[in-house]
Amino acid sequence: MYTGSIRSRLLVAFTVLSLLVIILGVNFTYSLVRKVLYTELDHFLRDKITYQQIVATQIEDRIIFRLSEPILDKLQDPTGKDFFQFRYADDGRDIFKSSFLPIDEKLPEVGIKESDFYIGHDALVKIIKPDNVSEDLELSPSVMTVPIRCMGIVFEANQLDVSDESDNAKVLPIKVHLVVAHNCSDIEAVLSDLKNNVFLVGVILSLFVLIAVTTIVAKSMKPVGFISNEIRNVQIDKTHELLDVSNAPKELYPIVDRVNELLSRVRTAIQNERNFTSNAAHELRNPLAALRTQIEVALSDPELKEDNCEVFSNILNLQNHMERVVSSLLLLARLDAGSEKVSFVDIPLVSYIKKTWKPFFDRASKKQIKVSWDMVESDISILNDPDLFGILLSNLFDNAVSHIPESGMFKIKSIASNDSIKIVLSNTNPGVTPSDIAVIVSRFGRKKPDFEKSIGHSGIGFNICERIVNDHLGGKMTIDVDNEWFTVTLEFPVEVIMGNHYHV
Repeated sequence: MYTGSIRSRLLVAFTVLSLLVIILGVNFTYSLVRKVLYTELDHFLRDKITYQQIVATQIEDRIIFRLSEPILDKLQDPTGKDFFQFRYADDGRDIFKSSFLPIDEKLPEVGIKESDFYIGHDALVKIIKPDNVSEDLELSPSVMTVPIRCMGIVFEANQLDVSDESDNAKVLPIKVHLVVAHNCSDIEAVLSDLKNNVFLVGVILSLFVLIAVTTIVAKSMKPVGFISNEIRNVQIDKTHELLDVSNAPKELYPIVDRVNELLSRVRTAIQNERNFTSNAAHELRNPLAALRTQIEVALSDPELKEDNCEVFSNILNLQNHMERVVSSLLLLARLDAGSEKVSFVDIPLVSYIKKTWKPFFDRASKKQIKVSWDMVESDISILNDPDLFGILLSNLFDNAVSHIPESGMFKIKSIASNDSIKIVLSNTNPGVTPSDIAVIVSRFGRKKPDFEKSIGHSGIGFNICERIVNDHLGGKMTIDVDNEWFTVTLEFPVEVIMGNHYHV
């Protein structure tokens, strides 16, 4: 099934139609001109037959030709274009023919029937070259094959009475078969040139028309492109604006209306999801806090048995996990609602990153993770929101420490340029492929959904990070993976403060 664009379909259809019109036009023009030329030629041949009938006369049982010099000039065309042949109608024996016809060459047997006189016939015959000059001196004369138009008639020659009146014998009339022909080489050459020229003109005109049609189609498709750009730029989760139907052609009104309907339904579904997430998080917050209190009271009991103590400790870990999930959901709800306040202040880059890393040091040590630091100068500060920046780094550190294999590697690097700060976090790839990236950054997306392997992770950490960086901090977050490394790059186009000097 052909799935090209409307524009390409129209151009292909026009090209095919143009070729068809050119072929039909060329053939029609060729056929029309040929018919006109050969109709005029047939009139000429009929006149020539009528003229040549008078030169044949029957004397007793013979046919003679009364040829004066003017008549001979008429019969013997010196250019080799017109020629003739007189034959006996009963047995086809030659009586008299043009000198351009070789001895063994005969014109077609047309005119035998009475109706043939009115019809021109096309054929090929051999004639002696008009100059009678042979290309090979051993061959004389030289002949060539030419296309002809011929016409014939059977008639009785006028009898010339030269017998004695006493002779009572009656001479029967002799029927003569006359064929006249015209060399059509020049006509066919003209027709061939005409066909080529008409085809060339048709192609040139088609090219001009194609350019015009392309321009018209391009202008006609601009509203479609405009609507396409509007759809592409629609941010479903951030705006309630619909597509403007007034900018679309009337033919696209139903499509635009349908898209607007789908946008409204999607936004309603997204809003319902956000409301549910926010309400569920709020409803779980207080019971979890109460649960934490009860577990801590139980653990503080000096009479608590060791086995029970271990059980309550595991329950407390699960409770901590649930509290982090609830906190993440509440943060995600605030980000979705746009209610998260952003306050940019000067943040000392190196010290703030190391401070955020400190809670994860023990976990990394237990897994024997090797940490490599490659930071810019310690006196560099960036303009950023400390709370959101801290949540961003904490989520990325937590994810890295949780998924780096035992004895793996974790690299923390920062790069300062004239217009941006890059923070590059690279860790040993835990088995993520490029196709997994879209799943990882999606809401509640996890490469390994198994709870035992993903304990402490809700699947919304990367989604929160992406929302914070792209929507609230004005930066960009990218994820790259290869066989060895899983790399997250944070780029902030912000002022970098070096001492008392601003470096933009």
